Parts: sequence; structure tokens; C-alpha cells
Amino acid sequence: MFALEPIAATPGKMEARKELRMHRADEARIRAAAAATGLQEADFIRQAALLRAQEVEQRMALSILPEEAFEAFKAAVAAPGKVAPGLAQAMKASKGVLKDAG
Repeated sequence: MFALEPIAATPGKMEARKELRMHRADEARIRAAAAATGLQEADFIRQAALLRAQEVEQRMALSILPEEAFEAFKAAVAAPGKVAPGLAQAMKASKGVLKDAG
């Protein structure tokens, strides 16, 4: 579904630990898959978890709208802006207080 980037090793010493329970059948599948890829089980599990985390992060960064809603959004963005008196007043009041990060 998503183009996942290769998982690079995180630099530095690995100090955090996670312990998990699983069914023996799952353990056997993981052991076999790790062996088939030439990885130790811990590395295989860590890489699989990082790939899944990357997929979730990409999904969270993606916004999906139905076509009708997207067309309405595009039209609203393209329409001329309207002055919001309260917002304009707040902008004048905050002049010199807030600074751009740029």
C-alpha cells in the first residue's frame, strides 16, 4: 500500500528492552523467517516492528477525503478570502508580540 523506506539501524547503544508473549506456533514462524533472512530473531522482530511503525506514521500523515468533499475543499481554498474582523483586530493587537520563526 505504501512505499516503505528501508529501515536503517538507529545509531547508538540499544538500552531499551521489550518483552513479549506469543503462541509457540508464532514463535516457530518468526524463528523460521528470521533464519531465512539471516537475521537473529530479535533483529527480525525489531525490524518488523519498525516497518509497521513506519506504515502507521505514513497513514497518519495521509488525509483521505471522498471526492465530493475534496472538490468542496478545493473550491473553498480557491475562493476569495473574507475579512474576519475579530481576527484582524487580534492581529493588530499582537503586532510586535509574535515573531515569525522563518
